[in-house]
Amino acid sequence: MTPHAPGREALLDAAALLMDERGIDQVSLNEINRASGQHNRSAIQYHFGSRDALVRELFTDTMLAVDAERSALLDHLETSHGPVGVRTAIEVVIGPLARRLRTPEGRRYLRLCGQLLNHPHYTKDARDALQTNTSIIRCAEHARPGLAHLPPAIAIERASQLIAFVTRALADQARLLDTDPPPRPPLGPDAFTINLVDIALAMITAPTATRDTA
Repeated sequence: MTPHAPGREALLDAAALLMDERGIDQVSLNEINRASGQHNRSAIQYHFGSRDALVRELFTDTMLAVDAERSALLDHLETSHGPVGVRTAIEVVIGPLARRLRTPEGRRYLRLCGQLLNHPHYTKDARDALQTNTSIIRCAEHARPGLAHLPPAIAIERASQLIAFVTRALADQARLLDTDPPPRPPLGPDAFTINLVDIALAMITAPTATRDTA
């Protein structure tokens, strides 16, 4: 992870906690300042420049770590195991994110990702993730044969829906694991991950009855 100055790190930690509890739009910069122990009212402006930059910075370190983990997995698979199949590509997409369910910080990150996905100011389309994660682009190339049976417009829609579904499923599981008592018994981490891959694979490979793709 990228090292941060103590004041910057405290602001990020406070923002993550407050926005996870109350929502990205329901927390003021003054509240973040106070919760972080900062006495300088301009601390956020000094460290980040704007509220938008602070919000985006909440995701940067973990996103980069996940991207690097996926890239390392793909490097190994591509050099040691020949062609990467559709299911394996999906496993590489989901696995590093699902492992974040094992820590409180990771679960908080996944819940914030769920918020960001639903926020039109920060996310115009779920496929925006393709622009910031080179590993996702690589995985998408390996998964492309699974969409080859679909008209191009349907394939694009499936890809967007798939990214959105996986993000929301991980955020939902993160909420479930931190709710006491949970509204339903949570699956173990391995079972949850395998089931999520199963569903994602079915979403890609399912046939379409759609005739109008205009």
